[in-house]
Amino acid sequence: MTEENGNMNSLFKEIVAVVGSEHATMEEFARRSYTRAPFYSMGAGGRGKTPAMVVRPGTTEEVSEIVKLANKSRTPIVPRGGGGSVSPLPPHHVGGDNNILMDTQRLNRIIDIDTEYMTVTAESGVILSALAEEVRKTGFHVHTVDVPIHMDSVGGVLSGFLGGGEPSDMATAGTMNDYLLGLKVVLPTGEILQTGGGPATNINQARFLHREAGGPDMMGMFVGDGGAFGIKTEATFAINPHPPVYLPGITDMGSRENMWKAFNELVSQAPYPYTRLLAFHEEGGPWYFVHVIRAHSEAEAANRKKVIDDICSANGGKPAAVGDEIMQIAGMFSARRLGQQALPAGSTMTYFGEALIPRLPSLEYLDDLNALLDETVGDLDIYKRVDFVVPYLRATTITGILLYFGKGTTRDEASGRMFQTALHRMEELYTEKYGGWTETHQGTSMSHSASAWSPAFRSFMRTIKQSLDPNDIMMPGLWRI
Repeated sequence: MTEENGNMNSLFKEIVAVVGSEHATMEEFARRSYTRAPFYSMGAGGRGKTPAMVVRPGTTEEVSEIVKLANKSRTPIVPRGGGGSVSPLPPHHVGGDNNILMDTQRLNRIIDIDTEYMTVTAESGVILSALAEEVRKTGFHVHTVDVPIHMDSVGGVLSGFLGGGEPSDMATAGTMNDYLLGLKVVLPTGEILQTGGGPATNINQARFLHREAGGPDMMGMFVGDGGAFGIKTEATFAINPHPPVYLPGITDMGSRENMWKAFNELVSQAPYPYTRLLAFHEEGGPWYFVHVIRAHSEAEAANRKKVIDDICSANGGKPAAVGDEIMQIAGMFSARRLGQQALPAGSTMTYFGEALIPRLPSLEYLDDLNALLDETVGDLDIYKRVDFVVPYLRATTITGILLYFGKGTTRDEASGRMFQTALHRMEELYTEKYGGWTETHQGTSMSHSASAWSPAFRSFMRTIKQSLDPNDIMMPGLWRI
């Protein structure tokens, strides 16, 4: 036995003493099961780096004790949420062969739903669909993502995605970060920190009532940090009364020019007439808008629908003839839930070049992206390719190509080809040419994003990381700084 193996075995015994033998393993079959996302991810057939051990803590205190033990041996930790990463996890460039993968899914309690103060507090392993369902039973709504809602966990999304996650209503609602009131975080030293205006900034207040009250807003540094600044164990969100009226619609905008004029006019309205808005186009076909209006009364919904209809009509739009083909394409955007219901069996789904782009050049970005797709993977068996643009508030869009490979292209073949020929170039395209950003904050894309940081910001981030994590055990190397 090597000295390193002996040290890992000793550390493993100490960790078992904390969580119990049923919640920690060094068995290879179990460790390897954590290296592949359950749907498409780029690179190495979607597989991440195999950890040396897996541990599943059940309390914040257990997380703290494990982190303290890892500090003593300077062993890297890779936190894991629900397993919906779109990058290989654990990332290949993070840590070493002795990584501890910390699976947080046992932290799965919804602690409190307060309908008086309109907040919900949940542990970080709670799956977002379960959180939304429980909140909905009380007559309230909590903003969660659909990427995919039945797999993503509270902590995973807050750590690993742009702005802590993009709700279905991101066109008007912003990100989950906008509704976050408090976090409980185990720092890389093992210390437990509470952030938010409430118990953290006033020891006489037991509830999270206001994010910034009583001190600087320190919570944002833990949102989208990829787990590098600490392990989230609890989160408190603001909730809102559930709007009972749900009014969807599809508009045929015809040409790209018509769609883009209406798109920019709709985005400029105040208040927003829509709750959700999606523009999409299949090669050779017209551009469509899919909109959803959520409202608290039929009259409110009707007034907002009239604004949408008037703007679309003035720009050449007409009610769409909604056939099976249109509904299949629209349904594919819900397929992020795991959704391959809209696909033939054996198909593989991915989003090609999806990124946060300044709004005005979004269509030019799509043109460049389609040219890159044709050059790099255009010869593979592609079942469908659909251009899409989603407004992200007013200044930016989420733009990309929804891509489905047919039965003639295996998942690993698609993954390998895209990783080898397209990934680096699409990252350069949205980052360098268009000044955009990736949505994922947990893997290779985040290290690319960090390459565009200014020298001052890079130095600042390095200083924070060294201060919080002097032994560099938490996601070491994530940003390659």
